[in-house]
Amino acid sequence: MTDYDDLFAETAPDESVFADKQALDPLQPPETIRGRDEHQRQLASMLNGVTEGYLPPTVTIHGPPGTGKTVTTRRVCQEFVARHDSVAVEYVNLKECRSIFSAAREIHLELTGETVGAYEGVDGAFTGIWEALAEYPEWTVLILDEIDQIKEDANYDPSDFLYRLLRGEGKLKRDIQLSAWLISNELVEVDLRLDSRVESAMSDEAVFFGPYGASELDAIVGPQLEMAFRAGALPADAREYGLQEAAWRWGDARKTLRLFRRAGETATDRGLETISTDRVRESLTGTERESTIAKLQSIPLRHLAVLAASVGQRTDAGEISQPVRTSDIYERLNHPSTADRFQLGQRTVRQLVDDLATMGLVDTWTESHGRDGRGKYVATTFDPAWVREAQAAVAADLAGDAVE
Repeated sequence: MTDYDDLFAETAPDESVFADKQALDPLQPPETIRGRDEHQRQLASMLNGVTEGYLPPTVTIHGPPGTGKTVTTRRVCQEFVARHDSVAVEYVNLKECRSIFSAAREIHLELTGETVGAYEGVDGAFTGIWEALAEYPEWTVLILDEIDQIKEDANYDPSDFLYRLLRGEGKLKRDIQLSAWLISNELVEVDLRLDSRVESAMSDEAVFFGPYGASELDAIVGPQLEMAFRAGALPADAREYGLQEAAWRWGDARKTLRLFRRAGETATDRGLETISTDRVRESLTGTERESTIAKLQSIPLRHLAVLAASVGQRTDAGEISQPVRTSDIYERLNHPSTADRFQLGQRTVRQLVDDLATMGLVDTWTESHGRDGRGKYVATTFDPAWVREAQAAVAADLAGDAVE
């Protein structure tokens, strides 16, 4: 045998708790949408407005990650379009768009199959978008996923982008009937800080997807768990414990699938025939860490810089010192080695800390110091060491972008 034969033989599991591990893939669309009947009814009612000659300019679809926003919205729209020739639907994910231009370019690419050159700019992208939509059916639903990822750049801000999309001259000139369905983890108006002209152009239609409860998670992921594990490999007590903890911590179907996958992998690695409650408990920390670091990688760089400054001090024992005062964060960010890079004033630092609290990433509170006044304190809601891991991953991504 070759060395590789030995390698593969040594690493192959003798006994596995899995029957079909692929069933736990969180990105695999389900055959049936479960636990979202009322949400499907709300979306269908809005789409049926075309029978009365109306689609809302915008529909805001928001809620925590893993709550079925995207899969439910796409499924309802696709099924409606299949039954109505006067309506078209397009889906664009803006997760990787780091600027307003890249967002416009991504939409243009989806509609035309062609890439807009940087020299054409946002104006060129929107010209192509309107020319393409002029050839579409009477009504178009444009689903923009991860809309909260688009951030202000050197030339434009999210308000400029959305105003062009809703009230652009090219759109009005061609009388294009466009309904933008904006999917976000947060309320779009709050997260993107839209100005009054955009808010007045948006409609009030909104659908909130709340976290799943344990029974809902069981209905959603239960069939996948049945397919994924061998008979008897996932006892009822471990399954119930995992579902209850997942509902209490996240209410997120994707995280729940990752939780049970991790627990199964741990059991298999240790040569166990079943997944105990202890294996599920161990996997909770790993799943929490993985999802938190992914969330930290997605937040704006200024917010990540504030988090990094909040975990930058260590005790004499070498442990990260928390909590810290917002004034300490400001001083660290304005150290001569970093001040030119960030240029954040005290008010901006306080606002960014408030944003992080809204995201659930930090806890904040105020303490009185007598004659010395009051101080606002900040502490992460997770292991502060994860901030450094997220920073390293973001730095690697940025370095890769620079090379490209």
